[in-house]
Amino acid sequence: MKKFSARRIAVLGVLLAMASVLFVVESYIPPLLPMAPYVKIGLANSVVLFVIIGFGVWDGLIFVLLKNAITALAATPFVLPFNLAGSLCAYLAMAALYFLYPKVSLVSISVAGAILSNIARTCVAVLLMQAQSLYIQLPFVCLFSVLAGIVIGVLTTFLIKYLPERLTNFS
Repeated sequence: MKKFSARRIAVLGVLLAMASVLFVVESYIPPLLPMAPYVKIGLANSVVLFVIIGFGVWDGLIFVLLKNAITALAATPFVLPFNLAGSLCAYLAMAALYFLYPKVSLVSISVAGAILSNIARTCVAVLLMQAQSLYIQLPFVCLFSVLAGIVIGVLTTFLIKYLPERLTNFS
């Protein structure tokens, strides 16, 4: 775990605000898959992946939990189980694969997180709606997840490449 400082907390707070705003903006975009309205690109996951890489996996977990708590205030309570399940599964996949980085690219890490996130969201939909027939949409959801994961992986690569190093260097 890295050194605790006010500057570190402030940077994480700004990143948390950024992820929350991305989530809220994305929630206003109409569903990209009409058959699965809970599936989204997950723009905020680019910030989550950035936090995992720049600050570590434990800070990433706290970040994900805080992001879900904050964004629950901006959304209806009905979406919280979808968001929490998707975010935690994506986090677990990305944090586990992060230990293989740079052997595994950020795009691959992001794709794995997107696939598991949307599978978790589909499982929550099946549980809440008690409709196992929703599993039929999983191939389409996973295909969309690959595309979304590529977008998020590229965005995260740009974040790491173009954001000043002083944002994550606290020595």
